Amino acid sequence: MPDDEGIGLLSGAPTPPPPKKTESAASAPAPAAAAAPAPPKPEAPTLLSLKAADDTLRPVTAGTVTTLSAVLTSRSAAAGDAALTIEIGYTSTYPGEGAEWPVRWTPPGKRTAVELFPRKESVKVAVQPNVGVPLSFEITAPVGVRYGDKVEVRIAASGPEGGSPSKLTLGCVARQAVLAIKTSRGYEREVADTLLARAEEKPDVVFAMLVPSVIRGYVFAEGMSFEGVREMLKGIRKARGLVEGETTLKEVEPLLVPKITVEGFVEGAIVELISGPFKGEKARVKKIDQAKEEITVELIEAVVPIPVTVRGDHVRMLEKGGGKGGS
Repeated sequence: MPDDEGIGLLSGAPTPPPPKKTESAASAPAPAAAAAPAPPKPEAPTLLSLKAADDTLRPVTAGTVTTLSAVLTSRSAAAGDAALTIEIGYTSTYPGEGAEWPVRWTPPGKRTAVELFPRKESVKVAVQPNVGVPLSFEITAPVGVRYGDKVEVRIAASGPEGGSPSKLTLGCVARQAVLAIKTSRGYEREVADTLLARAEEKPDVVFAMLVPSVIRGYVFAEGMSFEGVREMLKGIRKARGLVEGETTLKEVEPLLVPKITVEGFVEGAIVELISGPFKGEKARVKKIDQAKEEITVELIEAVVPIPVTVRGDHVRMLEKGGGKGGS
């Protein structure tokens, strides 16, 4: 038996060779860099154009009907069909309470008007090079509309050549109206006070009242709806109803500008006292003080003529008389 017999691994398995030295990570060749993605190719613009014929956003009052128009034009060298999409949307200052705005239009080439609200419609429209196709939309502001409520007609047109569509938005926004209310003469303030008291219980119908002293038998209300104000006037003593049609701000603007209260009075004129202890009495103008805006009068039916000085806005002209000193 050899001297080295029995010397070796207990398992009897041969000793594995030492691992080969591998190249370090630093010396390994770097992987090739990934190629950057190519930027998306910009979409060519369409050869169609949409332009508003007048307003793009028009203020309207409740219960009125208005028409908004646009023109579709093709810059293509050849005739073709355009894909036209019409969508109606509206917003309200009181979410969930806004009234629906009826919108109607007659598609090009058709004779029948189509109700657009609340759906979205897509149609094909034949277009000729550089020939405008008119588009008109009839919009009705509902009676129950609130201030600031808005309806939008969103138009998009795409041509057969593709590209990003041409877009246009037309709209109407609800505004307040100035309404004239007819009253019995001498009861203007009473009617206005009663209407304002009712307006506190039912907001968003009447915003303000104007009772001009120079106009007898009328008061003016700033409100949203003719029907709403007409309903609130029912049962008010001495209120005789609404004057048909809206009163423009230009018509009432002179009533909002302070005037010299003695303007238009002359000495000798016959006036009626409309305020103070002698309210309802007739008097003759004796003196006019422009600086103090006061008028000195003598009561016609007084036993002893006593000069009374009053503010110019406390009298109302009846007759201009025959000049200084009267006749």
